[in-house]
Amino acid sequence: MKITERKVGKVTVINIDPGDVVLCDLCNKDYTNSDEKGGFLFSGKAVCPDCAPEFMKSVKLYDEERFIVSEARSDETFRDFVYRIRRREY
Repeated sequence: MKITERKVGKVTVINIDPGDVVLCDLCNKDYTNSDEKGGFLFSGKAVCPDCAPEFMKSVKLYDEERFIVSEARSDETFRDFVYRIRRREY
């Protein structure tokens, strides 16, 4: 992971390049070297296979299915899914 900072006027802009690191945006579990399959992208947040079932209950409860941008393919690891999303291949 590479973190850089720069000043733009009075504001500090922080850029985080995750490199190859893959973390769940909800629980922060590291999936970089995992072969676990599943997960989905909810409004810009990568939801891992462990968090997905419980999070999906909330999505359905509040009728927010429209915010699911993409889902992992049936044979796709969460890691490869996140890499695909980073390439903007939804």
